[in-house]
Amino acid sequence: MSKELNTVKYSPKAHLKYLLDVPKGYEIKGYEVTVEKERRYVYKDSSFVYITNFRKTHNYENIKSLGDSVLQLRFQNEELTKQVNELLEKKQVAVLPDTFELSGVNSKLLFWKDVKIGRVSIGYDNVPKEKKELFDKSLKTLKMK
Repeated sequence: MSKELNTVKYSPKAHLKYLLDVPKGYEIKGYEVTVEKERRYVYKDSSFVYITNFRKTHNYENIKSLGDSVLQLRFQNEELTKQVNELLEKKQVAVLPDTFELSGVNSKLLFWKDVKIGRVSIGYDNVPKEKKELFDKSLKTLKMK
């Protein structure tokens, strides 16, 4: 692990555990609704890293700005899409891949990124250019235990 990063744990369910190295100097914010759980690691400059199993991530509006087709693919109901394709007996509707990464610049001209890996999403928002490399490095450290 880098001198710039701390390892944090995230367990959306008792049998699922993830480790992620995030930049040091954060304040933890947690959000839970029934079976969905999110952790945000927030910094003084308003940038943050998140790990969540919420269906809609913090970057929903940023993803929406990329266009309706991207938004619909990223937030599709995967089980329903698979069932529709089975009923039609062919792959009529594209199924979201297991890993799907989107990124860009938000309305404040700061960087954002969203990476869906299975049923978990990690990402960041409000990241200035000089910290982008560190935050990208952080997202590459996700491990499932």
